[in-house]
Amino acid sequence: MQNIRPASYDRLPNGYPKPTGGCISIDYRQRITAALKDQAKERGFSRVTVDDLVAVTGISKRTIYRYFRSKEEIIVSVMEDLMCGIEKDTRKAVEASVHPIEKITGAIGVVLQNITQIQPQALHDVQKYYPQLWESVEQFRAEKIQHIFEELLMGNGEDCFRKVNPKIFTAALLAGIRAVVNPNFIMENNLSPEETIQALFDIFLNGITVEKTELNQETGRSILP
Repeated sequence: MQNIRPASYDRLPNGYPKPTGGCISIDYRQRITAALKDQAKERGFSRVTVDDLVAVTGISKRTIYRYFRSKEEIIVSVMEDLMCGIEKDTRKAVEASVHPIEKITGAIGVVLQNITQIQPQALHDVQKYYPQLWESVEQFRAEKIQHIFEELLMGNGEDCFRKVNPKIFTAALLAGIRAVVNPNFIMENNLSPEETIQALFDIFLNGITVEKTELNQETGRSILP
């Protein structure tokens, strides 16, 4: 459906546009989801009510429920928009780079840029109160990470990476992401999503040793150069 935007707006005190006469159709869905995302930055999803959305958007509760059957549907829309944006921007970043390392850093950069839209408290609310939606988030990031790394490790990045089993690497990385890039872990350790993601990928890409270390295949002990 094509949206016909109004020629002029009045502004509500909070800065959200309020439609004036002459408007045939307005993208109410976008305004409602944008308002929820903005409010959730400070308060999380659970503390924002539909009445709050009415107050900041100037859209009546009846109209909100015409577009969304519940607040949960609005939250789902916010998260779907976030995931679609990450998928689109990640694909562009990977396709725009030739060097395998640049593909990875480009993809990580996209995630870091997008993750600032949703704060840990809001993600914690999704994980706690909307487990099916959280599982969709987990599945989404698992599929994208697995696709990128397995493709690079199985051939396209052979000149840049050590020979490792791609299945083991991606399984370990995904387990690390589930454990660390997790709202509970981030909040309990007073971290930000950005520094958590950067630290985790730094460990997986660069390791923890200063010097190159190899393992003896028979004893399992390290062999220092």
